[in-house]
Amino acid sequence: MGVGIGLAALATAVGPGWFRELPRATQRNMVDGLLRALICGYGALVVVALCVPVLAWRLKRQWRSRSPRLERAFLAALACLLALAGLEIGSTAWRAWMHRLPTLPRFSVNSDEVYRIVVLGGSSALGEPYRPWVSVGQIVADRIQAALPGRSVECEILAWLGEDLEQQHQRLARITRRPDMVIVYSGHNEFAARFEEERVAWLDLASGSRVFQVVHRALLVSPFCRLVHEIVSKNRLDLPPLAGRHRLIDPPQASESETAEILADFRRRLEAITAYCETIQATPVLIIPPANESNYEPSRSTLPASVGLDERRRLVLDFEQARALESDQPQQAEAIYTAIIARHEGFAEAHYRLGHLLEKSGRINQAAPHFLAALDDDGLPIRCPASFRAAYREVASRHPRAILVDGRAALSVVSSTGLIGDEVIQDTHHPTLRGMVALASTVVRALKDRGLVAPNLDDHLSVPEIAARHGLTTDRWATVCERTAEHYRRVAGYRYDGADRMAKAARYTEAVTALRQGATLEDLRLPGVGVTQNEPKASTR
Repeated sequence: MGVGIGLAALATAVGPGWFRELPRATQRNMVDGLLRALICGYGALVVVALCVPVLAWRLKRQWRSRSPRLERAFLAALACLLALAGLEIGSTAWRAWMHRLPTLPRFSVNSDEVYRIVVLGGSSALGEPYRPWVSVGQIVADRIQAALPGRSVECEILAWLGEDLEQQHQRLARITRRPDMVIVYSGHNEFAARFEEERVAWLDLASGSRVFQVVHRALLVSPFCRLVHEIVSKNRLDLPPLAGRHRLIDPPQASESETAEILADFRRRLEAITAYCETIQATPVLIIPPANESNYEPSRSTLPASVGLDERRRLVLDFEQARALESDQPQQAEAIYTAIIARHEGFAEAHYRLGHLLEKSGRINQAAPHFLAALDDDGLPIRCPASFRAAYREVASRHPRAILVDGRAALSVVSSTGLIGDEVIQDTHHPTLRGMVALASTVVRALKDRGLVAPNLDDHLSVPEIAARHGLTTDRWATVCERTAEHYRRVAGYRYDGADRMAKAARYTEAVTALRQGATLEDLRLPGVGVTQNEPKASTR
């Protein structure tokens, strides 16, 4: 026993340091193995605990002729049942503690000579791929500085790559000075910060056993299993996507119950942050995150689990036929996509392909809803979906002090077609320079309307002026293209067909080489790259 205690103490002292020296892939596999072993142990515990009623019934029948072996078995099963109950209660409490709302600091409302802006969000709020040179918050800070010549303006960007609103809420709790404005620009990472890209909400219906599917879904009801699955997913967040794994019809990344839970958490945090701003007399600015709609395919197109294999095969055949007809017989392809959508309204890929056919034939107003449907029905939600956009509107409606900025409406005004595509979104959801200027202009205009800045302040910001002010040299534009190419290379593996995304990565890589060899931005002819500015249209679509 002494040897065992000594070995345990040695492992505790040496293990963490030794573990950190291992390659990341080895660490990930070891943690995965341990957590999956816990799930197997949990399953064994459940099986034994389920024997309690049977053993109790047998004990009652054999009460007079007691069997010590049966009594021991009953006590062991009862102990497992109690342990199971304790495990579930403890897991529920632990998950509640992990995802609790933080206590935010209180400040006096006495103003000083510094006007402070705090920016919350993910990479889009950070300014990716233009960080650290320019972002929406930095542009707004510049304009407010022009409106407040007697005060200095500071922009504290808490936003960070890949973070969701929960992580940003925790960061807000650590501020030490009262902000005058809090910009919330979050919503793209609510799933990506919790679940690895390769995760599926249920086992593959085409190949998985029905028994295993039922067991898999039943495990997600358990708080303990959900806690383990959550830790497994976070352990895998840095796992690169597996090329060739996906199919035209894919399972969703998250189940309906998980999606509802994440949405509820997002809504309550957005509400808490907005109410907090009012308490400390700061202006909350809520930016509904826009994303690329017309030039970015859905990553996963899903069907309800109830759709059978025959219908799935039929859909694949119909879709492949429509793809083959797009070039030569677009009207027939359009009819097939329309028929697919009539049968399965939430099939994202059909909406996207139909949107492009409509756009090519000049029917922009008809194409736009299909592009948006493809975004909202995407089974891998790395673009802020409709329910989260609605949460912004719900919260803003309860807080008249809040400034609500509809990102889609702001960008459609400066898009040459009115569609949200490569002109205004650099890749998946990061705004181009033109897109950031449009968002910042909308914020400044809203501040003027509320009387929070001088009414004569110019809110029509110039893209070339912003580029020059923030030092976007040719070398920095090359870095922007380099980051965009890397982004497209990564997300190419998210789809069943990543050819278009890889082609975009190649174009941006070529742009990097050209810029570093002396080419101008105009030579590239890449939408969204450069300082050419569209005049705002009179109205949005």
